[in-house]
This record gives sequence, structure tokens and C-alpha cells, in this order.
Amino acid sequence: MTEQTQWLQIQIEKLAEEQGKFTDRAFWLALEALVGEQARRHDQLSGEVDGRTWRPDRW
Repeated sequence: MTEQTQWLQIQIEKLAEEQGKFTDRAFWLALEALVGEQARRHDQLSGEVDGRTWRPDRW
């Protein structure tokens, strides 16, 4: 996870804690989950690109 992603998740957590309404808090928590999922997929795809680069049989 990148430094920017970690910063973004911390900011989202702070915003979620400040919310009084359940629906608003749920929105921020869902956004935090989305950011985490995107970071995970980015890491997976980066690894796949690296793996394909070093495998001549898949060129």
C-alpha cells in the first residue's frame, strides 16, 4: 500500500468518526473499503505485469 493510500484511508477514517448520521458514516466506511480494494488490486496487477515481463514463454 502506498503512502498516499494510507494517508487517504486515515483521512476517511477521521471523517467517518465525525459523522453523526449512520448513513453518512456508512458512506465513508464503504469508501474506505473501496480504497483498500483498489490498492490490493493495484498491487496484484503490478505483480502480474512484473511476472509476465520475466516469462518469455508468455510473450
